[in-house]
Amino acid sequence: MRECGKCKSSEYTNKNLVMMVNECGHPLCRNCVDNLFARNAAPCHVCGKILRRNNFWEQVFDDPLIEKEAHIRRRLRKIYNLKKDDFPSLREFNDYLERFETIVCNLACGVDVEETEAEIAEFKEANQELIERNKKKLDEDQIWIMQNLKEDREMKNRVDYNDETRSAVRDTKAIMEELRESNVPAEVILDRERKRQIEQDLEEKEEAARRKKRNKEILQDRKRMAESMSFSTSQRSSGRTFVYKQPRLFINGPGLPTQEELESKGYLQHIYVDICNKINTGRIAGGFTTHTGCLRALFESRIDLLSF
Repeated sequence: MRECGKCKSSEYTNKNLVMMVNECGHPLCRNCVDNLFARNAAPCHVCGKILRRNNFWEQVFDDPLIEKEAHIRRRLRKIYNLKKDDFPSLREFNDYLERFETIVCNLACGVDVEETEAEIAEFKEANQELIERNKKKLDEDQIWIMQNLKEDREMKNRVDYNDETRSAVRDTKAIMEELRESNVPAEVILDRERKRQIEQDLEEKEEAARRKKRNKEILQDRKRMAESMSFSTSQRSSGRTFVYKQPRLFINGPGLPTQEELESKGYLQHIYVDICNKINTGRIAGGFTTHTGCLRALFESRIDLLSF
């Protein structure tokens, strides 16, 4: 999440936060840039480097180091723009590319900045003619991109032209068929087709206007919703404090009856031990009652219900 290093405002507290970055790579929000650089020049709040307000740009990448490296590459591409044809061998061209990456790494990480800047100035002065000449030429990647864009435009134009041609031919055939087989005068048919074409054009224009108006209203509604949204805790309504209660899942069937319920609900009527107890109490083991045998039988019947 992006956060201003000066006022500590973030995207969580400010929905419309816009971060700005300068050549030093330390981001600031737009409000802090307007306040700190009201006189066009001021030191950086982190490194103390003198910066100009006109050199700030809107942050694109979340990582400031990547943003700084991208800015350095854009600046150096205007100087280190030599092509493969400008070198006598492939080895020298590869060394040139490797040195370019080393220079970018040094400037982005702050390693030997003064020596690196001196090397850049020396290279620019020594290859001024080649640099100016290559500025007017397109490299292989740019030529490839231009060719693909051109092919896409041509293909789209061909598809649109074919659709319009097929539609026009189909309409023309229908009109000619009607003129040949209908008893209606030709002037009436042609006037009707002209009116239909005019109405169709008007409907297309009205539909385009309605679509444009609808898109504009949607954008305005989204903007109003974004402005009305607030993430501050002061405007939140506080309700009753949440108290966690462990849920009771009745997956084990009904509960076991108590000893009193065993007697009151007739569980002991058909227990063999109870019958023997009435006849001869001497046959009962010590500590063993009829309730014990009944509860044991009920417990064993519920083993499959995970009652243990």
